[in-house]
Amino acid sequence: MALRAELLKSIWHAFTALDVDKSGKVSKSQLKVLSYNLCTLMKIPHDPVALEEHFKDDDEGPVSNQGYMPYLNTFILDKVKEEFDRQDFDRMCWTLCARKNLDRSNLLISDDDAFKIWCIFNFLCEDRYPLSIVSEEVKIAL
Repeated sequence: MALRAELLKSIWHAFTALDVDKSGKVSKSQLKVLSYNLCTLMKIPHDPVALEEHFKDDDEGPVSNQGYMPYLNTFILDKVKEEFDRQDFDRMCWTLCARKNLDRSNLLISDDDAFKIWCIFNFLCEDRYPLSIVSEEVKIAL
């Protein structure tokens, strides 16, 4: 169960990065790509039929986090085993959210160091969404 909670933090960042208009919803086509990439990285057999059934074309508009969670839990997270490269998984989620949230023109550290800080943030943050970190914990870590 702890692995699931940790994976959800990175997935949450990826989901919100795909929410371009900040409506709390992501297009079905983007969620299909995200799901396929998650399955590939976590070495889970991808079930395109289940994916299409869950995101039927007759459904209206984009999908909220609450609409994506049942699919994510049933077809991806319930099948996760610890036999995948966690860094590759985190790197994919980081790549999605960094593109939207990181201003590389003013970045004073390397991209790799920014990725490491993001991983530390995910590790230290509370399991409430949106993710936040207790500043006292940062002081202890430093």
